Amino acid sequence: MLIAVGLHVLLLMFEVLVCDRVARGNYFWLLVFMPLFFVSPVSVAACVWGFRHDRSLELEVLCSVNILQFIFIALRLDRIINWPWLCCHFAYIQFI
Repeated sequence: MLIAVGLHVLLLMFEVLVCDRVARGNYFWLLVFMPLFFVSPVSVAACVWGFRHDRSLELEVLCSVNILQFIFIALRLDRIINWPWLCCHFAYIQFI
């Protein structure tokens, strides 16, 4: 129960930071994504605990497997990496 409450509080903090970043825009996206960076290891621990105790997990699995996506989206929004949003762009051009 405490793990679920902690996960939901961190997700709420992420949503509040996104709204504040969009409204004001005075800090980096990496700072906005920090609650998600903290959610992921906690979700991995919750998944291990849930599988051992035969509990159903939904949100925890999603948060634990998407840590790399959270990191790369934050880096892309801050323009630290300049990859295109569409990964299959070059393959699509070849088929045309």
